[in-house]
Amino acid sequence: MNRLYCATAAHALSDHRIAATAKLAYLDPPYNTGRRFSQYSDSAPVGEWLAMLEGTLQGVHAALRPDGSVWVHLDDQFVHRVRCLLDDIFGAKNYVGTVLWEKKNRASFTSAHLADVTDHILIYAKDKTLLAPFLHSSTEVGKRIPFHNKGNKPSILEFPTGSVAFNFTDRTVSAGPMNTATIDSELLDDVTVAGGVNAHPFRMTGPFRWGQAAVNKMADNGGQPAFICPQPVFRPSFLSQQAKGKVLTNLQSFRINGAPTNEDARAESETLFGAGTSFDTPKPEALLQRIIAAATRPGDTVLDPFAGSGTTLAVAQKLDRRWIGVERSEATVNAFILPRIDAIRAGKDPLPLASTGGRDTGYSVIHPSARQAA
Repeated sequence: MNRLYCATAAHALSDHRIAATAKLAYLDPPYNTGRRFSQYSDSAPVGEWLAMLEGTLQGVHAALRPDGSVWVHLDDQFVHRVRCLLDDIFGAKNYVGTVLWEKKNRASFTSAHLADVTDHILIYAKDKTLLAPFLHSSTEVGKRIPFHNKGNKPSILEFPTGSVAFNFTDRTVSAGPMNTATIDSELLDDVTVAGGVNAHPFRMTGPFRWGQAAVNKMADNGGQPAFICPQPVFRPSFLSQQAKGKVLTNLQSFRINGAPTNEDARAESETLFGAGTSFDTPKPEALLQRIIAAATRPGDTVLDPFAGSGTTLAVAQKLDRRWIGVERSEATVNAFILPRIDAIRAGKDPLPLASTGGRDTGYSVIHPSARQAA
């Protein structure tokens, strides 16, 4: 059963029932920008704000499993201070990294000195030695991965006999330049193609993705070619032999890897709740989808101590994860979170995620007076 606490984070996280249960904690706390939004005030003395976060992070630490991680989403104003808190609570040795999220499609230039287009997500493990890699997708079997990688330092590689398959008729290809418009490369030996593969070893120069040791290991493929050249201008590619997870990068950008932005989040909020009643500061579902998919597996528990409009909880529900949400405002719970989760459970979600259906798992709403109930 999923849990939604209508309480402060400190109050909810003191519940002994959630100790050591969460695989992932995602925090999108007030940034203390000095602004007032429709749903909450984002202004407090810095000392009080930091004390609130410190207490919350201590509760998060207790709620995480030994192999869990915490992701803290902030702008750049106080991220340095919060990292110091995390060092104290989780230990500096458990710092995993910082994700830089490009949050805007274009700069608003509201600052006189520097346009702000990014947020930071600090990641700490409860115990880094137990933390699994953050994998967001897998390569396909048979996927071609080019050897040449523009910008890498040029080197020489030797391809063993029979390790390269060719998609052209048998012939001898003479040594010489194999340049393209963007990459310089050279074939150092004549290559005889017989039976669709190289009849002897050959060498090439170029800016390669891998070194010789990796090539030798990949070429050990049970007598079958591990690489392929589709045309006489040699551009070898590795043929992936098995699905392999891709590690999440610390740059999430709409320009680089199609990451969603705040503009996407606002459009989602208007779709969910209407243009006049949408949440002021939502995060996009696809961003939480990347984080939850990378840091958890189906059946794991996701914790959000600042649930807001319920984006983390909604995505967790759709991805077959259990969830624990905390939101202190009962009005926000009733106007945003409950209708959103109920729509998913009823099959009426207007924002379905690809390859997910949303499981019909129930939840309980826990108020402070009921916290100690069985």
